[in-house]
Amino acid sequence: MSTFSPTPTHFKGKNPKRGLAFADGDTPGDLINANQSQSVISWQYNWATLPPDYLATSNIKYIPMQWGSGAADQFQGSVKAQGADTVLVSDSGFNEPDFINESNMDPTQAAALWMEFIQPLKAQGIRLGGPAVTASGSGQPWLKTFFSACTNCTIDFLPLHWYVKLYGSGTEGFYNYLWEMHGLYPNIPIWVTESQRHPPMTQVLVLDFLNQTITYLDSLDWIERYSWFGFFVSDPIVLSTVTVC
Repeated sequence: MSTFSPTPTHFKGKNPKRGLAFADGDTPGDLINANQSQSVISWQYNWATLPPDYLATSNIKYIPMQWGSGAADQFQGSVKAQGADTVLVSDSGFNEPDFINESNMDPTQAAALWMEFIQPLKAQGIRLGGPAVTASGSGQPWLKTFFSACTNCTIDFLPLHWYVKLYGSGTEGFYNYLWEMHGLYPNIPIWVTESQRHPPMTQVLVLDFLNQTITYLDSLDWIERYSWFGFFVSDPIVLSTVTVC
C-alpha cells in the first residue's frame, strides 16, 4: 500500500489525461456536455475501430481500438484513414483478453496477432497501447505470458481496468492495484481506461470515488491518461452525478 499524498493539479483548458469511455448510442446528445467550454475532457473512445457520427463530430479526439481478433486485418487501414496517432491495442487491441465474457484470447495467440497486425503501426509513428487485462486474479498471469511470448512487441503504454475489491475496498484497493502494476512495469506509462467503484454503489459513494480518484490520478506522473466508465448521464448511479467532467 502506498502512503503517497496527492497534490491537486489544476489545468487551464483541457486536461491531457482525462478522457471518456462513451458507448451510450441511445443518448448521443449527452456528449455535448463533455465538450462545453468549462469541460477539461481531451479524448474519448468507445471500444470500436471507427467512431459513429456523433463522436466523430464532437470535436473531442477519438482513439480507435482493436477489440479481440475480429477484423484485425482491417485495423491498420482504419487507423491510417483516420490519421490516428494513438491506438488502444489492449483496451482497444485486446480488451480484457483474460476474461471469458470479453475478448477471451489466449496470450500466445494475442502475441502472434499483435506482431502481424498491430506492431506494423509502430513504423507509422503510432503509439501502441498494450492489452488491457482485468484486475482479477487472471489478469497478471495473462499479461506475463503475453510479454514472454511477444518479446519484440512495442508497448508504449499499458491500459488497466478497475472494478473489483481484490486489492482492498474503495480508493485504497484501487491505489494498491495501480502501484503494484507500476512496480511490475515501471518503465511503461499507465492508462486507466475503465474504472468504477465496486459494489455497493450509491450516488454518494460513486461520486466520492470519482472525485478522489481523478485527483489522485492527476497527481501521478506515470499515469498518462484515464477515463471513467462510463459517461451515462441518464443513469442514476453510474454517472448522473457528473454532467461536465
